[in-house]
Amino acid sequence: MAENRSYYLEERQELILSQLEKDAIVRVADLSAQLGVSTATIRKDIRSLEHEGKLRRTHGGAIKPAADSIEMNVDVAASRAHAEKVRIGRQAAQLVSDGDTFFVQSGTTCTEFVRALRNRRNITMITSDYAIAMLAEQILKDSSVITLGGTLRMGFHYAQGSETLKQLESYYVPTAYMCCNAFSFEHGFTAHRLEQAEYVRTQIRASERHIMLLDSTKIGSSALTQAASLSEIDCLITDSAVNDATRTRFLEEAPSLEVIYA
Repeated sequence: MAENRSYYLEERQELILSQLEKDAIVRVADLSAQLGVSTATIRKDIRSLEHEGKLRRTHGGAIKPAADSIEMNVDVAASRAHAEKVRIGRQAAQLVSDGDTFFVQSGTTCTEFVRALRNRRNITMITSDYAIAMLAEQILKDSSVITLGGTLRMGFHYAQGSETLKQLESYYVPTAYMCCNAFSFEHGFTAHRLEQAEYVRTQIRASERHIMLLDSTKIGSSALTQAASLSEIDCLITDSAVNDATRTRFLEEAPSLEVIYA
């Protein structure tokens, strides 16, 4: 990353952030060797940068800052990385055959997945997202859409709460198509809200195959609460903007995981 010379504080921190932007994660030991300073100095730099909100400390290093603590509304979320979400949705739709039964979680990427299912026949879809259910009603004329009840989350079009989870647990299906707010190798797949994380965990228990749809802007950050570990996911569908270092780490840490770059 850098030639062997002395660096001022500001230079070190700029180089740390540059490396973090490139690789999505930095490690104290590596930075110490690359910058020719003690690990204590690197840790102090990382603490300072975390205080400024520029990264998040982890055991032995740092990752990109946490995903936004305030969840984006549906319209804003739909416009963010929209082209990537469309590609991910279309790639996921290729895994669906006529006659399949599956869960679909609420989310803008899952919405693009359902939109890409046009012309599929005899589908059985189970969802708590009423906007997704209405979209499926329009484009999957000869299929069944099962909507889960519960407490409507105003402005987000989906049901949540204990009643929703109870209904979800009454099913067992071959596949779950899921979304999360963030992913990091240190914290796994995370969500902004406990209710969202519990919904993901319940889908995992109630299905055989677990497919996560996640655009690259969410990789390398963490949200409030853990929803799933990397080992619990069978297939990750993301986009081609994922950097080489992250792709390599997926291969190293989850060799059995199928990762598809749309």
